[in-house]
Amino acid sequence: MRAVILSLIVTMASLTGRLVAAQDVCGICGGRLERVVYFLTDKVVGDKKEVCEKCARVTEICYQCGLPTAADRMALADGRVLCARDGKSAVLDNAVALQICQETKDAQDRHFSRFTTFPETNVVVAMVDRVNLIELFKIPGNDYGCPGILGYTSQETNEFGRSYHISLMSGLTKSALKAVYTHELVHTWIFENVSPARQARMNPDAREGFCELVSYLLLNAQGERTETELIRSNDYTRGHIDLFIEAESRFGFNEIVDWMRHGEDSSLRANDLTRVRAVVSTARNKAPARPVYVAPSTSAQTFDQLTLQGITWSKTRPMAMINGQTFEPRDEVKVHLGDTNISVRCLSITEDSVLVQAAGSSESQTLKLKGR
Repeated sequence: MRAVILSLIVTMASLTGRLVAAQDVCGICGGRLERVVYFLTDKVVGDKKEVCEKCARVTEICYQCGLPTAADRMALADGRVLCARDGKSAVLDNAVALQICQETKDAQDRHFSRFTTFPETNVVVAMVDRVNLIELFKIPGNDYGCPGILGYTSQETNEFGRSYHISLMSGLTKSALKAVYTHELVHTWIFENVSPARQARMNPDAREGFCELVSYLLLNAQGERTETELIRSNDYTRGHIDLFIEAESRFGFNEIVDWMRHGEDSSLRANDLTRVRAVVSTARNKAPARPVYVAPSTSAQTFDQLTLQGITWSKTRPMAMINGQTFEPRDEVKVHLGDTNISVRCLSITEDSVLVQAAGSSESQTLKLKGR
């Protein structure tokens, strides 16, 4: 779920001590400001606008910026209203919106390729208006239904496997659409990568905080400063987004992923973020809680269990997928083999092969693409 708690901050202030100059005009209608000014927060750009009393009493509020709208407002079929500025920036064509989602998915995969991948082939994305989004909350029979103001993710299982349906609010700005879609796609990742028992133990705010973290990191990398500020200022996760951002900054994203999968705690602890490293081993009854690394003597067996699944070739930045993990030259990444984690180092990548080395071993092995 990706939800936004909308609030309109209104402060009425007398202009005592400040003369009203000729250029003092209302930020909505452009009319002259008189004795009383209302200060309203523009939620799109984050600044305050001086608004006259007449406009402050307008009931048609822009869905995007939260400001009163003027006569040139745009009314959507589901009852939402957009001001003239936000109407121009809203993505109203569903085909364009879905294309933005696909581009966002590609960017998301590239940005997090060193850590994980996100579901795609079993995910269906649809744009819906507010009326239909609310109706989706009432559909019974889903294994999971996550309602929100801006997005909804549901999971379905049948004899053919598991599939996900992501519904996104139409009429959002491009940056908001990217943020909401990224958030919802992370919910599908949680279902694919986090055990039901771990999900049941996890604080719902922590789950939403992780989804917001991925959104924040991707949009921050793309320079979407306004949207990232909105993510941080939104109290929807009750402060968990700030904990995740701080933990990621101190310990790295890979530690966050491990905590999501195997963390001992139900949520991050503000007074001890080092607990993000407290994870439950999948082989606790068989081995120490920390990852078990393969000794040099077992390198041959290790290489036999490694599969080169694909290569994205580039002379400047080649990448390879090995056992579901993405490598670049000189990367050292933990790979799961049964109940054991091993650390594999990528020495080099060619167009059809990868030279790897198991941690603690001086031996190396060339992995070839199947059929090559």
